[in-house]
Amino acid sequence: MSLEEIRQYIQLELLLDETAVIEDDEDLLLSETLDSLSVTRLVQHLESTLRVSIPPEDVTLENFQSLNAIHAYLGSRE
Repeated sequence: MSLEEIRQYIQLELLLDETAVIEDDEDLLLSETLDSLSVTRLVQHLESTLRVSIPPEDVTLENFQSLNAIHAYLGSRE
């Protein structure tokens, strides 16, 4: 899944704002772009779209802090 696909999901499905600007290295939690519920929804979306299982212990700040972190985490699972 590309950075742009992750960004679009967050914009359209979680923020409900396709014009929201989300930088690749933006701290999604600190900036309050994502909260715990939206991270859960994002994980569910990634699991269903990519047909993978993301274990709870992998849902960490390190793996879900930014678009780049999410993209790198997903890349490490291939």
